[in-house]
Amino acid sequence: MTTRKAQSAMEYLMTYGWAILIIAVVLGALFSLGVFNGNSILGTSCVAATGYLCQSPLYSHTTGFISVTLGQTTGTSWASTNIMFVPSGQAVSGGLPVTLTSAAFTAGLGNVMTSGLSSGQSVALLIPDNIIALPTVGTPATGTLWVQYVQSSCAACTFQYAQIATLNVKAT
Repeated sequence: MTTRKAQSAMEYLMTYGWAILIIAVVLGALFSLGVFNGNSILGTSCVAATGYLCQSPLYSHTTGFISVTLGQTTGTSWASTNIMFVPSGQAVSGGLPVTLTSAAFTAGLGNVMTSGLSSGQSVALLIPDNIIALPTVGTPATGTLWVQYVQSSCAACTFQYAQIATLNVKAT
């Protein structure tokens, strides 16, 4: 009598064990294909930090540039403004991405605005993506937009940095 109970229990475990194994293999295959990747679901977005504006992001597959409208309402005007796209996963040192240096901006890795940016002003910019020169259609670019600036009211001040927005765009 006990052998029949054990046989029934083993058949039950084997039947459901195979079903669970098949489900695990299918989920593993879907995960490796990127079906559960958040970037494929999210689409295009530009989430601005408090005091900043970020609208209409586009990522061109023909130029490799990110087109976006940016602005600031921090209450201070900036005399010299450099804006840079920092891809996700970049190394950080002292709370800033290591790619944020004056040399990076002067080497053309950012959008340099010599005219500055007044509080309440917004501008349309072309920012180079320095990771993928010419992406294919559908290639995602995720990261943050940073600004390097000097306040207009302070001639002897050094560069200051601020994270403007978080960006997620696909090449079109």
